[in-house]
Amino acid sequence: MNKKRYVTNLKELHSLAEQNYAGLLRLLPEQLLDGKLPTEQEEPSWRIQVGELLDFELSLGMQAPYTTDVLVRQLNEMSESSHQYHQVEFIVRLYHDARMAEITDYQGAAQLTSMRPGMFPKRAAGPDEKRQLSHLLADWVKLCIHHGRSVLMWEYGNELQLL
Repeated sequence: MNKKRYVTNLKELHSLAEQNYAGLLRLLPEQLLDGKLPTEQEEPSWRIQVGELLDFELSLGMQAPYTTDVLVRQLNEMSESSHQYHQVEFIVRLYHDARMAEITDYQGAAQLTSMRPGMFPKRAAGPDEKRQLSHLLADWVKLCIHHGRSVLMWEYGNELQLL
């Protein structure tokens, strides 16, 4: 039996990466988009809450002139029994010059299969892992855009001024 070899569809991957980049720009704070990066004293993170049960923290990782890493982590502030459920954590790399975004690390697995062709990690991922993760990112971005809301961090002294 001649097994058909998996061939990556670059057109689909690039299209997803471009859509993910555009969607992520809608989720990032305006200061980051204007090039005003937080100072080292400020905590470069923000939260998005989806419904009553899902809460995500986004924080800046490595930054370079043409790339920015964003760590997405699901927060668990629920009851003690909720620790048994799957907690999402991944790193998204934004390529500003190409206007693309991709997941470079998912649940601590940095060696994704299509990034290292022919070298399958011990966790037995499929050959289309990168495509699946791009779809996951697209679905997550759509969820946050359509149903998410920013969580305000209230501290003494930073109250909103009345108009």
